[in-house]
Amino acid sequence: MIKHLKSIDGFFNQKIDIINFSNIKKKIFNNYNTVLGEGNSISQLPFLKKTKTIKLNNVDSFFLDKKNEEITVNGNSKIVDVHNFLLKKKYYCHYFPSYPSVTIGGCIANGTHGIIPKNGIFTDFVIEIKIFNPNFGTKILSNSKNKELFELTKCGLGLTGIILEAKIKIFKLRSTKVLIKGYDFKNLFQCYEFIKKSRSFYNQNTFTVDYRNKNIFSGRLLTGSFYGKKYVYRKIKDKKIFSLRLGLFKYNLIKNIIFNFNFFLDKILTFAMKTKHINDVLYTSNNKTSYFNLMPNKFIEYQNIIPNKNVKIYLNEFEKILRDHEPKIALVHLKQFDQNGKNFEFKKKGLAIAMHIIVDDNFNLFYKKLIHLDYKYDCLINLYKNSLIDVAFLKKFYPNYFYIFKNKINKINKKYKFTNSIFKNYI
Repeated sequence: MIKHLKSIDGFFNQKIDIINFSNIKKKIFNNYNTVLGEGNSISQLPFLKKTKTIKLNNVDSFFLDKKNEEITVNGNSKIVDVHNFLLKKKYYCHYFPSYPSVTIGGCIANGTHGIIPKNGIFTDFVIEIKIFNPNFGTKILSNSKNKELFELTKCGLGLTGIILEAKIKIFKLRSTKVLIKGYDFKNLFQCYEFIKKSRSFYNQNTFTVDYRNKNIFSGRLLTGSFYGKKYVYRKIKDKKIFSLRLGLFKYNLIKNIIFNFNFFLDKILTFAMKTKHINDVLYTSNNKTSYFNLMPNKFIEYQNIIPNKNVKIYLNEFEKILRDHEPKIALVHLKQFDQNGKNFEFKKKGLAIAMHIIVDDNFNLFYKKLIHLDYKYDCLINLYKNSLIDVAFLKKFYPNYFYIFKNKINKINKKYKFTNSIFKNYI
C-alpha cells in the first residue's frame, strides 16, 4: 500500500510503501525494517524511505481486568479508542499523551508522557508486552519474563520488534469533573515554583514570547483537581492533524494577538464554567489541532528537562539567548517531573520546557546555543519529538547507554534489522 506520509513538523514529506502486518510471516521482512504506529508522529522518527515499513493492522481487542486494575490491548490500538472504552467502564489512564490519535505500541516505544508526568510516564505503567521479531519469533516480556528485552523495548524507539499486545495499569475514575482555577504569569521561574509545589491533578500552562516587552514571556495556567461524584460519559473524537500550513505564526504580531485573545477567552470561560470534563483536561492537544494549521511548513518541537538545582540559572541564560537571537517561538509549555529515569526514558527530577521553534534564518545559531546550554546544565532531551536528533546527538547526551543499547540491539537483530531516522545506516 503506497501512502503519502508527512511528519507534523514538516521534516518528512514523501510517499512510502507500507506493509500491513497481521499474521506472523518472516517473508515480509527485509534486511532493514521500520515499524510504523499510526503515522501521526510530530517528528520524522518512524519514517524512512529506503526500508520496508511494517504497520500492525490487528482488529482492536480489549480485555479489562477489574480485579488487578489492568487492561490488555493490541499494540496498534489507538489511545482514543482505549480511553473511550475505559471511560465507559469508569476507568482512565492519566499518563496517556495529550494527542490521542497515536498507538499503544508507539507510546511504549517512545516513552510518551501525559499532562501530569509528576506521577510517571507511560512506560512506568506497562506491565507486560507481547512482541514479535523475525529474528526470535514471539516473546512475552515483563519484569519476570525476558526482563532485559522488556527494558530494552520500553523507550527502545521501535528497534526491538513489533509490539503485538500490551498489558497496562488503569485507574478508577469516580468523577469526570475537574474543578479549575486560572493564573497569569510573566515569568517562567514563578510558574515553575508554582507547579513544583502544587498538589493539584492538573497544571496545564501555555506561554507566548514577545521580544518587544521587558518581560518577554506571557502565560496562562489552569490548575485543578477532581470534584464531586458527577460522572458524564463523553467520547473523544479521533482527530487527524491536517497537513495544511497557513504560516501565520511566522509573524510575531499576529501570533501574539491570537494567543492574547485565547488567554482572554480562557479567563472568561474559566470564570463562567469553573469545571472541565476529564477529556478536556487529559487531551488538550486534541481540542486544538487547528493550532498546527497556523504554523509554517517547518518547525521543531524541542523539549528538555532541567535538573531542579539548575533551573534558576538555566532560565536566566535561556532568556539571554532568546533576546540575542530572537527565534520565532510559537508557544512554550512547562511540566514538572519528580522521578529519575533510565536508558532513553525522558524522565528526570526537574522542570521540562517544551517549545515549538520555527525553522528560519534565525534558527540554526539559536539551536546550536540551546544544545550547548542543555549540555552545560546536564539537561535531558526528548528524543522522539525532534526531527533533528541524530546519532551524534545521542553519543553526546547518552554517552554510556548509547553503546550499551547499540550492542544489545545488534545481538538481537542478527539477520533482520529494525531502524528509524535516528539510527539509519548505523544499526
